Amino acid sequence: MKRIQILKIVLFIGIITLPIINMNLKPEQVSEIDNRVLMEKSEVLTGDFTSNFEQYIEDRIGFRTSMISAYTNSMDYMFNYMVHPTYEYGQEGYIYSKLSREVFHKDFQEVYSDYILNVQQYCEGRGIEFLYAVEPSKATVYPEFLPKGCNYKNIDLDYFLKLLDEKNINHVYTGDALIEAKSNYQVFDEKFDAGHWNETGAIVGSSEILYKLNEQNENIDKFDFNNYEVVKYKNTSLPVSRFEIDEETLRYELIEPKAKPIDMFAENIRINERYTNFSHYKNEENTDAPRILVFAGSYFNNKDKFLTKSFSEYVKVHNYHNIIDIDYYINLFNPDIVLFESTEYTHNSNYFNTDVMCTTIYNKPLKDYENISKTQFVSIDGDITTTQNEAVIDFSIPLTNNKALYSYAKVSDRILDCEIIEVDGKQSVEFSIALYELKDVSEFTLYIVSEDESEYSEIKVNL
Repeated sequence: MKRIQILKIVLFIGIITLPIINMNLKPEQVSEIDNRVLMEKSEVLTGDFTSNFEQYIEDRIGFRTSMISAYTNSMDYMFNYMVHPTYEYGQEGYIYSKLSREVFHKDFQEVYSDYILNVQQYCEGRGIEFLYAVEPSKATVYPEFLPKGCNYKNIDLDYFLKLLDEKNINHVYTGDALIEAKSNYQVFDEKFDAGHWNETGAIVGSSEILYKLNEQNENIDKFDFNNYEVVKYKNTSLPVSRFEIDEETLRYELIEPKAKPIDMFAENIRINERYTNFSHYKNEENTDAPRILVFAGSYFNNKDKFLTKSFSEYVKVHNYHNIIDIDYYINLFNPDIVLFESTEYTHNSNYFNTDVMCTTIYNKPLKDYENISKTQFVSIDGDITTTQNEAVIDFSIPLTNNKALYSYAKVSDRILDCEIIEVDGKQSVEFSIALYELKDVSEFTLYIVSEDESEYSEIKVNL
């Protein structure tokens, strides 16, 4: 009997101590079960120490993923009750992303819509067509299956759509089409991927976007369902989760893919280290169609196949923090159209930083300065620095004499927007361009606009 008691004590101590001994103390860890960055040691002393310390232990405790998975699956099996950091049950077996108390983020919607207008005006000032697309959440399309007692009003989205209209932002809202289509099709799976539309929903949304773009440019083909083969597919667990399900869904495969993937830029461009999703296709069989640059979130992951056929070239960059560098990407890819997409639940400062959107200033179009004086108020000071890889070359050109506000580079027939960078009181012009565009170029021209916008300098640069 004594041995059994000792064994129980040893087991009890082991159960307590093993998770502590195996705590995950590595920096920059991402949880595979709830798809977020785990708390760092440095964050414990920021704010409320007690709650931060508890959160740190909960995040870093050993066997965390296995324990959450075991507990979640057992609760579902025994009580049909979901205990999960990311998901929760609605009615009739529907699964939704974890719901929280609805708060009206009026200020963010105003800042975000102002920024979208800023991007639209930037594109239009350079002769680039622009379209913004907003996607609805599963809760917006299927509110009837939300948990009983959930009072979902969707105030943020209603106000945001109103602002888009008031500010004359060229946009398409795919929610209306999805709600109409759901009477005949399952546009979000009942269980799988509560945070995103399924491929049927993606087709509905992509069709709306292409239809709107076709109204702007008839060389853009509308969506043609005949180009795809329907394939049944079984999902066995929720995304970024070990929660088991058994659900059939539909996928759509291109019968004859025309667009070819281009790998040259994938590892050679400036992109946010947390949001690196990038794809690039060229369609040699549709050369009359325009080139499109797409800034899109996770709704578009693995959905390029629904859009690439309609364009001669298709470039997609993850939207969140990368849209701020739209001038950089336009310099590299020279698009005819920019499509900026986001989903309603990403409309907060975690995804689109309010401070950055408010303080980001893009160059005015060079044509705005056609009537100011041409002088040599500024000149190049010393050596030009270049950095290049197999796809992109970066220029840094030091300036002297006077302060500059904006700068531009004319390369062949293209006008590129440059940045004025100031360090320790010294300014330099910086810009990036695709290396192949300089293949037969021996010189380019810099245009530098003065700080008071009263004069500009024109400087030839030999390569």
